[in-house]
Amino acid sequence: MSLQRSSRRRASAGIGQSMFNRPMKKGRGTAGLVIGGTGMLAEATRWISRQYAPTLVIARQATKFAQGEWRFVPLDLDWGEPDFMERISRAMETLPPIGKALIWLHEPELFLDRLLELVPPRQMVLVLGSRNGRPDLRTGVDGPAIVRLGSKPTPHGRRWLTHEEISAGAIRALQDGQSTIVGELKLAP
Repeated sequence: MSLQRSSRRRASAGIGQSMFNRPMKKGRGTAGLVIGGTGMLAEATRWISRQYAPTLVIARQATKFAQGEWRFVPLDLDWGEPDFMERISRAMETLPPIGKALIWLHEPELFLDRLLELVPPRQMVLVLGSRNGRPDLRTGVDGPAIVRLGSKPTPHGRRWLTHEEISAGAIRALQDGQSTIVGELKLAP
């Protein structure tokens, strides 16, 4: 494929081109994928980018998050947009195969089957909030690792997890491929 045609493909997918002028990490040959990782999962997103460059970052404000960082390929996209999966598919066509994916979506069951067509399940980590008992997902050999977010006890009740605790749990799952609970899954009284 010609460079001009390749540039047009990247542009049509809505991806910035400055990243493609940078060398990829030697010996990797795979890319990262992060959907919704620019807030509480920001450190986990940075971790993936250090392991798998380039890393496609998909979020409402991905460009703002990726500013000045060559490892990121930002795609500003909201999961509520009707062409959400099509734009992700087009963007992924411009990258090497995905080595690791970190997914944080409020309604993952709407997109999970399509995402699993694009990324092998054992390379995916899906983050679910504390009140999200769904979806009933395949785990283990057939499905992605699941990180369920809970809360922490305090002398006066419970507190939400910090961004650092959430990212640390996601990074652990990305490293070992095992599902985990960060904090405790306890219902409020």
